Amino acid sequence: MLKNPWYNYWMPRYESNEPNYFDAQNFEWGKKILANRSIIKAELLQIVKKRGGKLFPYYSPAVSMDGDQWHTLAFKTWGIDVKQNLMECPEISKVINEIPQLVSASVNILMPNSNLKLHQGDSDSFYRCHLGIEIPSGLPDLGFEVEGEKKGWEEDDLVIFLDAKEHRAWNNTDKRRVIFLFDVIKEEYQDQQKNICFNVRSFLMLQWIAGKYPGFLKWNKKIQRVIFFKIKLLLRLIYPYQKRKGVIIKHS
Repeated sequence: MLKNPWYNYWMPRYESNEPNYFDAQNFEWGKKILANRSIIKAELLQIVKKRGGKLFPYYSPAVSMDGDQWHTLAFKTWGIDVKQNLMECPEISKVINEIPQLVSASVNILMPNSNLKLHQGDSDSFYRCHLGIEIPSGLPDLGFEVEGEKKGWEEDDLVIFLDAKEHRAWNNTDKRRVIFLFDVIKEEYQDQQKNICFNVRSFLMLQWIAGKYPGFLKWNKKIQRVIFFKIKLLLRLIYPYQKRKGVIIKHS
């Protein structure tokens, strides 16, 4: 029987009795990432250094309090490659391509003295994963929380959780925190992987619109749904091109 994913934008608050964190050793893809952590770390730090430590500010007002606390650079965005960035990181590209259920990947920087809001992610259909790259401190100064359970990152180790659960992060140090963030579709949803990617990318576009035009969230939900389905239709139309050529919007 087909199991329907939960999506944040249309559905009530997500509740689950699943654990807040998962052991990477329980997943073949988790063990693969850990086996390649040294080369992932080397390439990520190289690309961050090349860009002077400044990437793209994350745009969602639901997460970042001032728009400049969380910086990111994508390698894959919900099934679509960011080819220029992958070309700069050939070893990361190789690892990503060996995990077909890995649908998004990026390097993320949490700036010094930053706090991300408590929020829920887009869906329960995937595991969100953080590989520690630069972790300048531990709890209580620097940490992560999923439904009240706090955890510190560790360099070269994986934190795995459900993005659907309420979570937040903070960095009360004077140094940056760097992680390799990636999303892996859960086994029970892998037959719906393509549609999940279309849905999440459409939701991300709605979030981008809401960030540019705050009044958008006050519009009638029916109108928002119409816009969502038009965006999703557009993404389906351009999908063959993007699978060949990569993302259209600049991520470099």
